[in-house]
Amino acid sequence: MIRSTIKNTLHKLLLPRGRAYREDETLVKNWIKEYVLKGQKNICIIHQQIDQNLNSNGIVFLSHPYLADAKQFFLKHGHAEMYLELGFKVVILDYNGFGESTFHNFNYAEDLGIVVKHFSNLYPNIPLYGHGISFGASNLINYSTEANHLLNKIIIENCLDSNLTYYKKRNKKLFYMMKGLMKIFPAANKNHNYIKGVGKIIDISKILFIYNTDDTLTTIEMGEKLQVNCKLPSELAIFGGKHLEAFDAEPERYRNIVTLFFDKN
Repeated sequence: MIRSTIKNTLHKLLLPRGRAYREDETLVKNWIKEYVLKGQKNICIIHQQIDQNLNSNGIVFLSHPYLADAKQFFLKHGHAEMYLELGFKVVILDYNGFGESTFHNFNYAEDLGIVVKHFSNLYPNIPLYGHGISFGASNLINYSTEANHLLNKIIIENCLDSNLTYYKKRNKKLFYMMKGLMKIFPAANKNHNYIKGVGKIIDISKILFIYNTDDTLTTIEMGEKLQVNCKLPSELAIFGGKHLEAFDAEPERYRNIVTLFFDKN
């Protein structure tokens, strides 16, 4: 009980946007909403109708940034529509404590793994891909370091070098609090140095890194460091715009680069 109270307090303090979700019914009206359950986790997902005779370029799992919109980010900005037009099936999840997924813990890679495994069981012969942005990109990195992950190619967009960088730039009080917590609980931050993490990714055929010229939070320099430390085939694409704005800034070029990335062997 005490541990659960502490976790909930930390979630409210460190990730307040997770509890500010407001659904726009016009965005999700053509999507199927359901919950994927495992243990005490109850992960909300949306997807387009997927029939048993699935014939597509594969399934893309979209991993949302740290925003109150959660899964709706990809509907508002056109990423989901782009992938559907390219012939992919699209699955978007709310991480636990965001959107319509109840908070349980801070193991977000586990959330993604639960959802990917669910669809892998349903469609065992279909290629599976991941595209994560910012917070969602860091979770995608962590999932892709696991020995039993099921993804083929991934896109890492606007990922930090470390979660501490976020607090240092956005909230100095939380930054110092986090540093204090790390001294007391050194394991708490073990998976949040993403420059180290990206070097541990395994069994991915190719990685696309995406960064923005005017992004002062997740800088191009961070993207270059991640790519240098990546041991797998990768490429780095630079777009205009601020944080999270790559698709908005250059939609046609964004689509072309994503298309080419998935077309390559």
